[in-house]
Amino acid sequence: MEDFKLVYCLKDDRSFRYQLMNSIKSVSKFVDKENIITIINPSSNSRAIESLSDHTTIYQGSKFYNDLDLPSFKYKMELCDIDTKNLIFLDCDTIVLRDITELLDDDYDFFAIEEPCRAYNGLVKPSWNQETWESNLSKFNLPLNSIPYNDGFMMFKNGVHKKIKEDFLKYYSMYHNKEIISPNTTDDMHHNEFALSLAVSKYNCKEMNNTQHWFGWRGVPYRKEEKAYVVHIGTNKRGLAGYRTNLSRHLEGLQ
Repeated sequence: MEDFKLVYCLKDDRSFRYQLMNSIKSVSKFVDKENIITIINPSSNSRAIESLSDHTTIYQGSKFYNDLDLPSFKYKMELCDIDTKNLIFLDCDTIVLRDITELLDDDYDFFAIEEPCRAYNGLVKPSWNQETWESNLSKFNLPLNSIPYNDGFMMFKNGVHKKIKEDFLKYYSMYHNKEIISPNTTDDMHHNEFALSLAVSKYNCKEMNNTQHWFGWRGVPYRKEEKAYVVHIGTNKRGLAGYRTNLSRHLEGLQ
């Protein structure tokens, strides 16, 4: 498929730049530089821009989004302004192992994996509350069979990434201002994921599987037999050190 862009969003942070370069190196085996876009924070320094420009097209982030009274994940809303029919979004902490453009051939408007369960104190617990989520859907007369998606690897077709802009911002603001209750059972973060999931729910959504998006932060080393398209390495509050620790756990399978 010719008409697509692959997009990253980068906060001006050394840890994320290191992760981003690893991800770009992996995806460059399958996607040409002119189709790779990195949206950077408006305040990013020239050194950060220069270090990336040989590998990706740089888009300066919008002051509109930067000035919004929303948490830092608001930068992902920038993807709504990319002028392309089809869009692939990747978090910086991903490694691409197979040609993800193959996945654009499927029939959908939006394609992503369900927001996962997470491990806490040795117990696996859902990271979102089903009853609260269904209440959110009902409030806006959205399909009750919709699910919340993880936004670390997403694919949009038919210009849907642009069509959701107004709803994405509306729902994100409502979660942040506690006008609607978040289904998040673990912390007060990731309103962006639930807001985006509400925004796309009225379109033709398809759910990814673990082969297409493999979560790497669960403590289980990645094995080549998984044959994943994308391994989502994950990071933690330790920043770059946390990312490197997670990455080292999977190195044998990634090589």
